Amino acid sequence: MRQFNVQAAGEDFVPRLPWSTDPSASVAALLGPEPRDLLLQDTATDELTIVPQVALEELIEQLGHSVYGRLGDQLVAALPGSTPTWQPTVANYLLLDLAQVSHATVLATMGALVGLVVVQQAGVPATAARLAGIAGQAQCWLQEIGVTAHQLLLPAGVTILRKLLTQLRTQNRQYDAYAPVGCDTHAGQLVQEAVALAHGQLETLQLPDSWRLLRVAVEERQLKNS
Repeated sequence: MRQFNVQAAGEDFVPRLPWSTDPSASVAALLGPEPRDLLLQDTATDELTIVPQVALEELIEQLGHSVYGRLGDQLVAALPGSTPTWQPTVANYLLLDLAQVSHATVLATMGALVGLVVVQQAGVPATAARLAGIAGQAQCWLQEIGVTAHQLLLPAGVTILRKLLTQLRTQNRQYDAYAPVGCDTHAGQLVQEAVALAHGQLETLQLPDSWRLLRVAVEERQLKNS
């Protein structure tokens, strides 16, 4: 079990709040004007971790000059014209944020993006199994056809992604949770973490870099609702 707290950024483990298994007070404290670090305590092992928070302004700047921002543009360009109008959600933004801070591979990131968009457009429940299944299928398909990260960013990449999107959107929904065997499925974990961050489901987070985005996740929600 984890306990949560905060400290002033850069301090050497100086908790500012009572320790709690409920992260809500710590998340609220991270939003204050003073830069703060998240503190995590694993009660089973007594391990203590200081987690500096990423600044949203810096992250947006990085995405504007990185491959991850371009991946989002490629995916939007690949959406078939016959599909309903689609607008990115907080989860879509947080997925790119997480890919940026964790230095995820291009194919894993694109697999996760495709999986999330397919579930959103299908209008089906975004269960953890369905998200991970479709994202894993997308990443494995990209790997199996031998497309490179560079090729995905070219105009030909739009054609490739459009074929993949159509294939996954039209497949029988009973296969959505199928997890490909013998294939790297990091895409599934990326999309699950992004959705958990978007909905404040912090108890399910597994990737260390996800904890660096707690402040960003709240700010992304605020921007989307403004």
